Amino acid sequence: MYQVLGVKQIAGPKKDGSGPFEMNQLMVIVPIEPSDGKIKVVGYGYEVGHMEIEPEVIAKMATVKFPAEVELETEQKFLFGEFRTLVVGFRPAVKAPKAA
Repeated sequence: MYQVLGVKQIAGPKKDGSGPFEMNQLMVIVPIEPSDGKIKVVGYGYEVGHMEIEPEVIAKMATVKFPAEVELETEQKFLFGEFRTLVVGFRPAVKAPKAA
């Protein structure tokens, strides 16, 4: 289950004039993960994470009230020269009934 903040599509001509480009992103809340390696990260709480999303799914999310808890359907696809997780669908999160 993910806390989704929103989705967006960015499209236009490439800077070098070689044709159009399109980026489709889904923004989720992710915990800040401290790291003490070569690059040190210190933090607490959450930050925005980005995931690639199919354009058709963006249109289907038009009726979602954000922020929203949803279950994401994902696949691994070869994008931008590497394997990435791509959001291919979603469904509203099912909440457990409250105990009496």
